[in-house]
Amino acid sequence: MNKNYIRNLALWLFLGIFSGILFLNLNQNDDLPQILENTSPSVVNIWSLKKWKAWQERSNLLGIKRYKQVIKTGFVPNGSGVIISKEGNIITSFHVVDESFKNNQKLIVEFNDGSTEEALIIGFDLDADVAVIKSLGEKIYSPMQVRKNLEELKVGETVVAIGNPQGLGQSFSIGIVSAINRQFKNKNGSFIQTDASINPGNSGGALVDSKGKLIGITNFIESTSGGSQGLNFAIPVDIVMESYKTIIN
Repeated sequence: MNKNYIRNLALWLFLGIFSGILFLNLNQNDDLPQILENTSPSVVNIWSLKKWKAWQERSNLLGIKRYKQVIKTGFVPNGSGVIISKEGNIITSFHVVDESFKNNQKLIVEFNDGSTEEALIIGFDLDADVAVIKSLGEKIYSPMQVRKNLEELKVGETVVAIGNPQGLGQSFSIGIVSAINRQFKNKNGSFIQTDASINPGNSGGALVDSKGKLIGITNFIESTSGGSQGLNFAIPVDIVMESYKTIIN
């Protein structure tokens, strides 16, 4: 058996395996629209009561009725949140609600169908920048599924960021896990790095894997322009859930 034959055989085997992996990944992404449709009701917009009232007054003055036109009035929600229990508990980043906490104000939670409910801050973990709020309505809440085996998360996995960037309404941006266990001198803990676009308004929203399971809470970006430059970071969901359990208990 000559060397050229062995070399060609190895090349064809490699191409066959690579094509198979690519085919599986493409098929997996074919399910993404349905997965995101199922995940969408679990992500909410969070407003301070003061900002919500200002938006209501301005929208009434301008005759704007549809919630998706919020950007036209110049008012942007404080951030996003993720429903985590059937009782209406919502996790978010503390910096999304810190103003309301300091002013002892209620919050307004806006769901993906445009309906709203008042919410209260249950508690927070300053070190992790995690807060838990509770919606005070009687909706049938859709909690997001949490990925249990986060230790198996790999660089290169497909991820989607879900939130309300710049007040435009619920949006999805796709990317990959760029790095795991990123650490910063001025921040506690470690972070998941992704190139899925994150902008102001996304904070506290969801970072989900290709199966629609929560792997992190979007938290901050590193940028020289103020907008996403591909250096986006999320708090790993295992850290978030540890804080959540401590807060509610």
